Amino acid sequence: MHRRSFLAAAVVGVAALAGCGPRWRVITQANPDPFVGQRHFAVMPVDYTGLLVGGKPESVYLDDKDQQGQISFFGDKAAIGEEFAKALIEGAKEEGIEVEATPGPMSAPFLIRPYIGYLEPGYYAVVSSAPSELRLTLRITAPDGRVLDEVQLSSRTQPPNPSTMLGLAESEKLSSGGRWRADARVVGALAADYLASRVDP
Repeated sequence: MHRRSFLAAAVVGVAALAGCGPRWRVITQANPDPFVGQRHFAVMPVDYTGLLVGGKPESVYLDDKDQQGQISFFGDKAAIGEEFAKALIEGAKEEGIEVEATPGPMSAPFLIRPYIGYLEPGYYAVVSSAPSELRLTLRITAPDGRVLDEVQLSSRTQPPNPSTMLGLAESEKLSSGGRWRADARVVGALAADYLASRVDP
């Protein structure tokens, strides 16, 4: 409980500084809460159906990239999913909740279905920069696919200040892919925090 309170305070502080608003926005929540006391969930791979990148359909965004840029983008998408799942699983474990990654529906009582519909790459230059943004919809479903909870999570990562010495963590944020990875970790931790808030209100 202490860890969750600390994480919530830290994320709220970061969100306030970045102007990101609340930690999550509830679209729908099952009532009564069906997750109270549940300790086993499964998480599906991230769904990117209908993805917009910088306000453009993914296919249009990729048309402006050469082959290497397209390969790099697909690698970024895979890494986003990996970083999100890792942060969710680790954060949930600290709360005594087992979340298992699965490529498809399985025997877990509830299934977590993450969906990313918007990515903003931002940019980094010596004289100016803009943050990345990742918007994720988290759906928790029953075994029959019925949506029980749906919330929206987001994160923005500002590129590092070019006038300062960059450590390893900061140098990662020089690229859009690195910033998206950082966003995925934040959103994964938020997802774990949301899950814990439903399992142990």
